Amino acid sequence: MSQAATKRWLRRGLVLLALVTVFWVLWTVRGALVPFFIGAILVYLLAPLVTLYERLLPFHRRMPGLARTVAILATYLTAAAVLAGIGLLLVPPLIRQTTEFVQATPGYWQTINEQVNDLLTQYEANVPATIRTQIESALGNLWSMALQGVQRAMRLTFGAVTAAIGFFSALVLVPFWMYYVLKDSERALQWFYGLWPADWRDDVRALVKIVDRTLAAYIRGQLFLGLVIGVAVGVAMWAIGMTQPIVLGLIAGVLELVPILGPILTFIVIALVALATDPGKLLWVGLAFIVIQQLENNLLVPRVHGYVVDMNPAVVMVLVVTGGALWGLPGMVVMVPLAAVVRDAFRYLYRRWSDLDAAAQPASPSGDALPVDTDS
Repeated sequence: MSQAATKRWLRRGLVLLALVTVFWVLWTVRGALVPFFIGAILVYLLAPLVTLYERLLPFHRRMPGLARTVAILATYLTAAAVLAGIGLLLVPPLIRQTTEFVQATPGYWQTINEQVNDLLTQYEANVPATIRTQIESALGNLWSMALQGVQRAMRLTFGAVTAAIGFFSALVLVPFWMYYVLKDSERALQWFYGLWPADWRDDVRALVKIVDRTLAAYIRGQLFLGLVIGVAVGVAMWAIGMTQPIVLGLIAGVLELVPILGPILTFIVIALVALATDPGKLLWVGLAFIVIQQLENNLLVPRVHGYVVDMNPAVVMVLVVTGGALWGLPGMVVMVPLAAVVRDAFRYLYRRWSDLDAAAQPASPSGDALPVDTDS
């Protein structure tokens, strides 16, 4: 191997070692980086508005740096105004209903226990002992699996407490960090591309665009779904006459971030509240969820990010369970977009390397690539 080739491979090895080191450090301190993860999501949401404001400024071509700064500050003011407006409208009733919900939860739980005990009494009186044994054995296994999942989530939660100091310090720094990310994103990308060997940079740029396009579309789409479903559930619960409809809508919007399982978990929570407060409304709650799910599955999901994920629901279910088994609740949220990114990157690299193989084949006199003898 020539000296130039040796140096080239050494540089590539150095880049890979640096990436592995960075990822290892990020994974080790992941608990303290949660605010930056939230900030990255906000950057994805605010970046289009920053670009719009920047283009509207008359001096954006003559003074691009100043235009970018002004656009970011205008975006911050817009976001602050929107949040303030929402806060004035929703925060007081949300705080009041949340307080009522928390205070009423023990009573809800007691009422549900009484109703469950009544059902158990009827169950023991009407179901033969042999059948009861089989049913209880199966339910015991399911309960054990659910308990293990809860324990794992609690371990992750308490493990994050050890990074509390870093978390809160990062929370203070996030707005400033977002400013520099929005301002210097292009320069940072150019620096990142410069780390790679020259003959790799086009592929690295393509992969970064794939990741950016997929994640941005998925994050914006999922948050939009959460907003729409949260509002729809809140309005439906208010129309039905459920207590704390704003809290129930907030729960629905947050759980919507979990693909497939989110709506199911939302229905379970609200059905339990209905069962504890007014069992007669349970049927209306079920009908409302059927209508909302039909709206989501047939209208919203295909239009918002169906083309990004483009996965069979059966595959999404497996991914959600896999993510939960690996990383708990955060894994259930991130596994689907992560799988979509990996899939798209795989497709790109597979086609890219296929093109390279085709270009490397010897040409026939007519100009077509000669077939390769695979038997030799």
